[in-house]
Amino acid sequence: MRPGNRRGLAAAGLWGFAEASVFFIVPDVLLTFLAQTSLRRALLASLAAALCASLGGAAVYGFALGSPDTAHAVLLAIPGISAELIARVADLLRSGLLQGLVAGSLSGAPYKIFAVEAATSGVPLIPFLLASLPARLLRFLLASLVSWLVFAKLLSGLALRTRRLLLAGFWLVFYAGYFAAMGW
Repeated sequence: MRPGNRRGLAAAGLWGFAEASVFFIVPDVLLTFLAQTSLRRALLASLAAALCASLGGAAVYGFALGSPDTAHAVLLAIPGISAELIARVADLLRSGLLQGLVAGSLSGAPYKIFAVEAATSGVPLIPFLLASLPARLLRFLLASLVSWLVFAKLLSGLALRTRRLLLAGFWLVFYAGYFAAMGW
């Protein structure tokens, strides 16, 4: 494996773990940039991000088991997370573990909330992790695939620098809208 590929996998894994715990920018940002030059690289990085996100979820789950009040307080201190969003995630989990995780993953509900809510509502760790991996992987694969289709195929006539600037602009607008909608 080439050094650039290893760095991409390591960065995606670290980002997946960080976003599963306290970081508030999704690994999709990195994955969509990787997909502009190599779908294969982005797909492998998606797997690394999903695996490490599950590890981060396990760490958050363990923390929430030991200190549920502190875990909820930490969640509320993270940009973009509100009490209403935590309640919505609790409702999604009640609708079914895998279904709730997939719905949350595709609707932008932060995974770290699912880890805290699963721990505090009595969902066993192993089923939580077994449902987490495909839910996170689905989202990351979709983000990579959409980016590849749009930027590497539909806009392939544009210079890579231009495509990267367009993608950066997309993410800036996306997060400005997301944080504005969350009241932050």
